[in-house]
Amino acid sequence: MLQPRLLELLTFLSSEPHTVTAEELARRLAVSERTIRSDMKLLQQELPGEYAKIESIRGQGYRLIVAEEKLFQSYLQEAIRAKQERLYTRVETPEERVNHLLQLLLLSNGFLKMEDLARACFVSFPTVQNDLKQVRQLLQQSGLDLEKRPKHGIRIAGTETEKRYFLSAFFSKQTGWQKAYGLPEAIISEAEIHQVHDIVHRFVTENQMVLSDVAVQNLVTHIAIACRRIKDGQYVELAPDAMQEIIQQQAFRGAAQLTAMLEAELHLFFPQVEVAYMTIHLMGTEYAAAGKLEGQLGMPDLAEAIVAEIYEKTGMDLREDQELLKGLSIHLKPAVHRHLYGMNVRNPLLEDIKRHYPLAFEAAIIGSCAVEKEIGIQLAEEEIGYLALHIGAALERSRQKGKKIRCLLVCASGIGSAQLLRYKLQSLFSDKLDIIDTIEYYRLLRKKEWEADLIISTIPIEAETISIPVIHVPVILDKEAIAKLEAFLHFGKEIRYIRPAYVFLQQELERKEEVLTFLTDVLKSEGKVGEEFLKAVYERESMAPTCFGNLVAVPHPLEASVEETLWVICTLKKPIDWSGKQVRFICLLCMEKESDEDFTDMYQQLVRIIEHPAHVQKLLEAHSYDEFHKALISI
Repeated sequence: MLQPRLLELLTFLSSEPHTVTAEELARRLAVSERTIRSDMKLLQQELPGEYAKIESIRGQGYRLIVAEEKLFQSYLQEAIRAKQERLYTRVETPEERVNHLLQLLLLSNGFLKMEDLARACFVSFPTVQNDLKQVRQLLQQSGLDLEKRPKHGIRIAGTETEKRYFLSAFFSKQTGWQKAYGLPEAIISEAEIHQVHDIVHRFVTENQMVLSDVAVQNLVTHIAIACRRIKDGQYVELAPDAMQEIIQQQAFRGAAQLTAMLEAELHLFFPQVEVAYMTIHLMGTEYAAAGKLEGQLGMPDLAEAIVAEIYEKTGMDLREDQELLKGLSIHLKPAVHRHLYGMNVRNPLLEDIKRHYPLAFEAAIIGSCAVEKEIGIQLAEEEIGYLALHIGAALERSRQKGKKIRCLLVCASGIGSAQLLRYKLQSLFSDKLDIIDTIEYYRLLRKKEWEADLIISTIPIEAETISIPVIHVPVILDKEAIAKLEAFLHFGKEIRYIRPAYVFLQQELERKEEVLTFLTDVLKSEGKVGEEFLKAVYERESMAPTCFGNLVAVPHPLEASVEETLWVICTLKKPIDWSGKQVRFICLLCMEKESDEDFTDMYQQLVRIIEHPAHVQKLLEAHSYDEFHKALISI
């Protein structure tokens, strides 16, 4: 049996018709030339000399000589297959033993003796007993359990449907997948899974269904597992009333067609209960077939409830976005079916969604609360991630519309220069800037509140003296001033939610709890929040951690609960653990309750800061508010 590095050498040499130097091989495999020379001797010994050998040419390198191409290709494919088998049967670490035990138990139709399990893992009886405790914990999370019977051994207890769902979820997380499907030869051969994929593709095409690649992959995976279990004589069971309800669905006719195609090519028999099981999976797919398999597409009322909940809790007004409503409506119907029948769904984009669209994900969590209120269903995190995709697209559409920034012009050199500056600004930024007034500095200080998002001033104004962002420019605008204004206008007006009194830089806090308590105490001392605020923040954290990668966390309560919207910002000298991720930049988000303001732009700009590591790093380097402010408007 070829070792992995020898197999890699052989595979590379088989693709190279010319001589390859030891130096090139060493570079490709990231080893020394001495190791390559040793490996070549071993490979020469392993190869069947009658039809393949390694030729070493002094001063030139190595070349593979193949006398019998068919025999050599058969040998090479067998070596690759053996490597794949080893990938999912390694049992060196406790985690690998637990996975191996799970696979053995999942693919067994009866009891397995403890001594056989210990032998299969090359460990002692007490060790396997300890590993089975972890196995039980994993199974119980999916409604399964371990059943022990004296003189028989141990097996997995649970319904066939639960076992199949667990099989799908289990193999989706393992290495050594059968290409894209995550299924080892023990479940289905590579040739058979290609057959299943081709059958599904034909079925989808004939029924004019539009499925995503992920949906097709999920469907193929579940069908492959069903085929293996049917071969083993293991059938699902459905209650008579549930069975009757499924048979009446229009999708049942589609499932009957699909199973007939599978029977013809795979030589299996699908009893009616398995056709019903297939129906459940078809009902759990997203399609846009004008009701080809289902009479009514989507759940429009539930989609409207979701965007209404998002608006109520955040002020993000997406209620008129018809594309969003349609997308949510179509997605929700199969999502609800998946929940009702306990189906798991893989979302390969989940971590990327959290990292790059954290606020869309946050809105989706709020939307999932509406789903629970309306129909009593708690959506899984993977499903929430798919909702976030639709919401993220809506936010991008909203961003493109844009709004003008209200600007106050402060000029100390007279009306002529003030007018010159005003008209120059209007000529440069008429589509982004609304100049509401031109005033003197003393008038600025006389009035406490101005209905402005930005002050452009020809004289220096300390950031601490006024809560509105200030940009200092010369009367005659130069390139540097124009670039500064463009940067701010691109960033947007949302900098006004950041106040010097609520920015804490280079703090030496060591735990998440310390940070949250510190920031909440600041707000409590100012009378901004009550005693329940911190509890509400922790409740939101329990739903899904608010750390989004890039050293950033954005904790907040689920509902708006303060008198005015603001960001309380804290940077740390050293990163801390925040639910498994490293964090140095914390923005405690406080949203004004019962506000009529549309916070969509604010959310978008917060994302713009936190999704780019370079932006975050600039802010982390600041040691004073002025440095922080300059870094912020330069982003």
